[in-house]
Amino acid sequence: MAMTRKERFMAAVKVQQPDRVPMFDFLFQQPIYEAMIGHKPGGYNARDAVACALALNHDAVWLPFGGYNGFQPRYLAADTYVDEWGTTYRTTEYAWPIDAPIDYPIKSREDWRCYESPDPTLPGRADEIKVAVAMERDNLLLAPGITGPFTTCWLLMGYERICFALYDDPSLLTEIFHMSNEYNKEAARRAVEAGGEAIWLGDDLGDSSRGFMKLPHFRKYYLPYLAELVEYVDNLGVPVLLHCCGRFTDYLPDLAQTKISAIHPLQRTAGMSLQTVKEQYGKRFCIIGNIDSSRTLPYGTPAEVAAEVREAIDIAAPGGGYVLASDHSLHDGISIENILEMFRVGAEYGGNFYQKG
Repeated sequence: MAMTRKERFMAAVKVQQPDRVPMFDFLFQQPIYEAMIGHKPGGYNARDAVACALALNHDAVWLPFGGYNGFQPRYLAADTYVDEWGTTYRTTEYAWPIDAPIDYPIKSREDWRCYESPDPTLPGRADEIKVAVAMERDNLLLAPGITGPFTTCWLLMGYERICFALYDDPSLLTEIFHMSNEYNKEAARRAVEAGGEAIWLGDDLGDSSRGFMKLPHFRKYYLPYLAELVEYVDNLGVPVLLHCCGRFTDYLPDLAQTKISAIHPLQRTAGMSLQTVKEQYGKRFCIIGNIDSSRTLPYGTPAEVAAEVREAIDIAAPGGGYVLASDHSLHDGISIENILEMFRVGAEYGGNFYQKG
């Protein structure tokens, strides 16, 4: 018997075998919207994201809580603005919908003493989630996003200051981690109350070669706050899906002790081995992603994309617990042709995968 989209995605998240391999991605390029639903969105919004996800035959969609780069930005120039957290961003034609920070509000202890965090209870924070709930959406699973403590700290301080603080003033980091959790716990609660059925927790913890923190620092200063936030969301009755770019292999044993349900995206160019993670953690985590968004998707042929999709499904789908997705997002560097091939093969090969056995 065929599952609904929500049932299929949730079966994979529970590391159970669905009727076919579920599909998902972060829809972070405007041309795919134009190709699938006939227009480019201005800003990332629920109505267009739901329509595009359904057109691509996805089983879940990411939704913003109160806007991705802040709720009430203050523009300094046509391409430069300060968000409600005090972080300065510059917009480029390639950045949509996530702009790059160029300046940070916390440069010293004095800045932190004077800092006031945004209010997660402002009216309108959950409006995009409510829009998605009200739509006819064919049982598409709604997964709002929140920010993890390390990412919040990075956007407030920048990575260089985080590195110095790990040695000079680690309590500054843990105080910011605590503030971040207080905001994001309330954000998660309101997102679930509005109709969210899973929570994406975004917290990049590494670059292409290593984790951002030494393991003792990771365990002592960061992990308790991540575990606290995950525990809170889990107690809301929805699964936590961790988006973590970069190489975070060394952190996996510790992450496995938390209540995180799924890990994404297993970035190939960061040496995240799908085979190894499936063998070691395939019964603990649902695995989402691993289709190369740095090489194969932007530069490969459709045949090479198809081969990589089949390879990933062969490795990670046996027994359930795998969701087909790129190893980051559908960004502007990826052709429409390769995106469509990825999900065409995913629907065809993944659709027959469990029937073969």
